[in-house]
Amino acid sequence: MKNLTIAVIVTVLSFIAGGSAVADDNHGSKNAVTLWWVIFNNPDACSFNPGGAEKCGTVDVFGQEFLDSIANGSPDPSLISPNIDAGLAVLYGTGGISNRRGKLDLVASIYRTPAAGLTLTGPSIADPMGFGRGFENPEAEVHLVLRDHGRRVRRGELEQISGFLDPYCSDPNLLYFAGPNICADIQFAIFGATESGRDKVYAFGETPAEVHGASAVLIRNGDLIQAIVTTRL
Repeated sequence: MKNLTIAVIVTVLSFIAGGSAVADDNHGSKNAVTLWWVIFNNPDACSFNPGGAEKCGTVDVFGQEFLDSIANGSPDPSLISPNIDAGLAVLYGTGGISNRRGKLDLVASIYRTPAAGLTLTGPSIADPMGFGRGFENPEAEVHLVLRDHGRRVRRGELEQISGFLDPYCSDPNLLYFAGPNICADIQFAIFGATESGRDKVYAFGETPAEVHGASAVLIRNGDLIQAIVTTRL
């Protein structure tokens, strides 16, 4: 059974970054989309589902106290306490613009990089959570997340497909941007440790559902992992 609670992870990412987790009513033609790696380098240390094929979940990213604060309606980022032993990395993969029928093919690759070899310090475009970790273990658990940045903005496409937030995103709290588009995490796929091959893509929601016509392929080749995602908005 897929760890569908990964939906909470990216919803909280939106909250922390000042974005919105509300679905965009304009999904489809000519939308900007980014692909994100959520990598658990040491899945055996995850506590969400230690006996399952997919062991890692929201409690390993944020800690139970923070999740409880969300459930109580008062999210408190100061309570975030990641499971450091799980070796979590949240990293930018790639981005693109869907065609007129809402179809988009994305390909991303990431090479193994020891933590000591990274120069990431604090949140950045490529590392929005500021974990400062990379892909370090060929047997990592890998979650793929697709984020919709709304309709393509002429001469603004590069900004739209290059990071977690962009100037054209709407921020309901007016802390970052007040752009015309609602930016939201929309789809995901999950591969347990050592899992590869083709799998389904799911849409976020209270009951995540399979996205028909979409698929995700994960290729593991030693120190390299590659994701090939076909999606429909």
